[in-house]
Amino acid sequence: MTEINIRKTPLSEMHEKLGAKMVNFEDWYMPVKFEGVIEEHIWTREHAGIFDISHMTEFMLEGPDCIPFLKQMMTNSIGIGDFAAQYQHMCYPNGTIVDDLYIYRESAEKVRIIANAQTLETDGKDFNWLEEHIGDYKVKITDLSLERTRFAFQGPETLKLLNPITDTDLAKIKRFRWCYTNLIVNSEKIPIFCSRTGYTGEDNWSDSLASFEISCENKYATKIYQIFLDTGAKPIGLGARDSLRLECCYALYGNDINNEITTVEANLGWVVKEKEGFEFIGQEVLLKQKSEGPKKISVGLNLLDKGILRAGYKVFKDEEEIGFITSGTFAPTLKKTVGLAMISSEYKAIGNELDILIRGKKKRAVVVKTPFYTRGKKN
Repeated sequence: MTEINIRKTPLSEMHEKLGAKMVNFEDWYMPVKFEGVIEEHIWTREHAGIFDISHMTEFMLEGPDCIPFLKQMMTNSIGIGDFAAQYQHMCYPNGTIVDDLYIYRESAEKVRIIANAQTLETDGKDFNWLEEHIGDYKVKITDLSLERTRFAFQGPETLKLLNPITDTDLAKIKRFRWCYTNLIVNSEKIPIFCSRTGYTGEDNWSDSLASFEISCENKYATKIYQIFLDTGAKPIGLGARDSLRLECCYALYGNDINNEITTVEANLGWVVKEKEGFEFIGQEVLLKQKSEGPKKISVGLNLLDKGILRAGYKVFKDEEEIGFITSGTFAPTLKKTVGLAMISSEYKAIGNELDILIRGKKKRAVVVKTPFYTRGKKN
């Protein structure tokens, strides 16, 4: 790894000691795998894994106008109470996507945001977009991204492993809720932010199958990582994180959503909601697309022939080029090749057969229902 400006998380040295293969991901020095992508994928589906997600961004919004400000900036309703989380999009006026993120409301005057990683080139994009639109709103935004370390503790055994080492009964934390709690180790209390959210699909709303995302001060990072590993959970790299999220059809910014794709075109129109007394950025375009239907839309595909779908591959109907693959992989849980594609809306019907140009040869694929996988169910 020779890049001069590549950034490291507080866990980088531990990853190396654990034998991780490290790569440059969005200008961050990150583990792509430890034992192997498929092995780590299956382990997370069957047991529990620990992911370093410290490359993501984290902000705190404070002030009496937090909620009105967010109603202008976000596409979703903001209709959540204290200690609740909500998936959101920030959009440009043309409806294309600045970023997707979660908001975590502590009160009407204090809201946390956790959003995607930024490259050196795009560093500060989300923070600056928010800052540029504050105007007369009484809101202060603090960038916590480099001050805190973020983990994802995911998989069906997460609650069994994590609950005994906290001083909160995490079984009582419902999905899309969060809390402040402490890890208890040898009578020491380590404060953490703990949210029942995730990017793997390993949470089905039941009290027993809960997965969490966690944020802590950097000074506790390596100690917490070791505490988590001592529970029996295994470290998981970005490779498995990608295949896990794709099985569940969770969008990846830069691939499935970006500044050339609108929220509705990404088949995420459920994130677009009108708010009484407020018009969010991009509202006119997005509501029109929801009403009339977009000209292009994201669909799920199963590859019928041998091969692997990769981002950028062209999609055809007969001899007509109708779109491109945005994400694709072999899905270990399903034992088949799956992908998401942005195609002309007229070809979106489930069961429609299409062709994918792979290394100069057309391979057959079929449009299928999404998500490909939900806990306890495979499509």
